[in-house]
Amino acid sequence: MKKKLGTLVIFIFSTAALFISLKLFYNMAIFVDEFNTSPDVVNGGQFWLMMDWLRLGLLVVISLVSGIKLFRD
Repeated sequence: MKKKLGTLVIFIFSTAALFISLKLFYNMAIFVDEFNTSPDVVNGGQFWLMMDWLRLGLLVVISLVSGIKLFRD
């Protein structure tokens, strides 16, 4: 029971973090489009832009794995 509750908490938090990150990424895209600039400039360089993509990817993986584990049991 505790294991399933822990998995549920991880699923909820990771999914919420994913939606928040997607919204922030979308807002950055709107800003970049309106001011005719580059995402590199807004993020502070190519490295930080790649870290944003990495964060989104990891959140997707965590959400999927915890969701599969939660609903499989």
